[in-house]
Amino acid sequence: MATGKKLVIVESPTKMRSIQGYLGDDYEVLSSVGHIRDLADKKQIPAEKKEAYGKYSIDVENGFDPYYVESERGRKTVTELKRALKQADELLLATDEDREGEAIAWHLLETLKPKVPVKRMVFHEITKDAIRAAVQNTRELDLALVDAQETRRILDRLYGWDVSPVLWFKVQQGTSAGRVQSAATRLVVDRERERMAFVSASYWGIDATAVTLREATDPEKAFSARLVRIDGGALARGTDFDDRGELKKAVLVLSEIEANDLAEAIRTASRASVSHLEAKPGTRSPKAPFTTSTMQQEAGRKLSMSAKHAMSVAQRLYEKGFITYMRTDSTALSKQAVEAARAQAVSLYGDKAVPANPRLYRSNSKNAQEAHEAIRPSGDDFRTPSSVAGELDRDEQRLYDLIWKRTMASQMADAKYETTTVTLEVDAGGRRVELTASGTVYTFKGFLEAYEEGSDEKH
Repeated sequence: MATGKKLVIVESPTKMRSIQGYLGDDYEVLSSVGHIRDLADKKQIPAEKKEAYGKYSIDVENGFDPYYVESERGRKTVTELKRALKQADELLLATDEDREGEAIAWHLLETLKPKVPVKRMVFHEITKDAIRAAVQNTRELDLALVDAQETRRILDRLYGWDVSPVLWFKVQQGTSAGRVQSAATRLVVDRERERMAFVSASYWGIDATAVTLREATDPEKAFSARLVRIDGGALARGTDFDDRGELKKAVLVLSEIEANDLAEAIRTASRASVSHLEAKPGTRSPKAPFTTSTMQQEAGRKLSMSAKHAMSVAQRLYEKGFITYMRTDSTALSKQAVEAARAQAVSLYGDKAVPANPRLYRSNSKNAQEAHEAIRPSGDDFRTPSSVAGELDRDEQRLYDLIWKRTMASQMADAKYETTTVTLEVDAGGRRVELTASGTVYTFKGFLEAYEEGSDEKH
């Protein structure tokens, strides 16, 4: 006998407790604890289905039909959910709004076979307003996302089960050839073939240390300059050679002996003169807010977190209601988030900290999943890292600080700088050599007041 309550099923037990508090006694919130069923192992397939499904748990000859079974934990969860469903007059499937989440909702629907109305409830942050808005704006199950997840899972099984054992023998026990591992292995092989076919070439350059006559006694005033031309001819650099070790354009190539002789001639020259001085203004724009991938990269660079650890910390921040959903390809922010970031930037850094118009970002990938926003602090009024310090552990605090800064900077003004390049001319034993040195000064820091993206080491 239904009690009039609405049953809400989420993925995580942590979310369950938070959402129950926001929805109140008219709702019962339970967790599926992730997937309740998956493709069967070989031992789980009944004898009468062995011929069709026996090798992969997929009937390859009949439309790649998958054979699903409930896990041991899944069976216990389904029993509890069915018991609760008998007392409900409506079912809200509130799993995550991505391929996996949509698939979990579909598996729940297939397994529970509810006789009450079913709605798909989605949200991007766990706050009171977001959860209540999600209840008021439900939708139908997106079968296109379900099909996408099922296709990925089937390909994972078809490729992984045959190729992975080869990797165990050739690479490392426990590695998998499913999903991205297959593509990654191909990339490594192609790159190794390029390396093997590469033909090396040698070239030499000269770096000098210079100082003005006025500051000759102060070593801190010295600066580095690089040789760029000899008697008007450009000096070769690494980018001037192709993979076969051949020059792509006409440049001068110094041998080791020639470079050492010329370096000595420059060293013994009495002085250098400034032949050209050029100052060029420039601007730098902020990077887009975090996607899953860019967050993992920055967490690695700046916080020394592995991708897996960063996602684990982000999951905790999301479930505690501090950030929006952390699995996203989108760089877009909601209107409320843009307004919150701009207002906070003005409050912290002044009126000039933001441009006249809000910045809009869009993913360049045609395959991007843009159901969610970019990863950002949750709510319509961002909490500063210092204000939440007592509520988070060390890693959560560090990652929240990174996400907050990136979101803030994404809506701030361009940084402005001026790059000055000086060309020095030297008479080196009768040869006219030219060296250049450059320096950059920021005239307006803009978004750099809040955040600067890290970079990988270049070898």
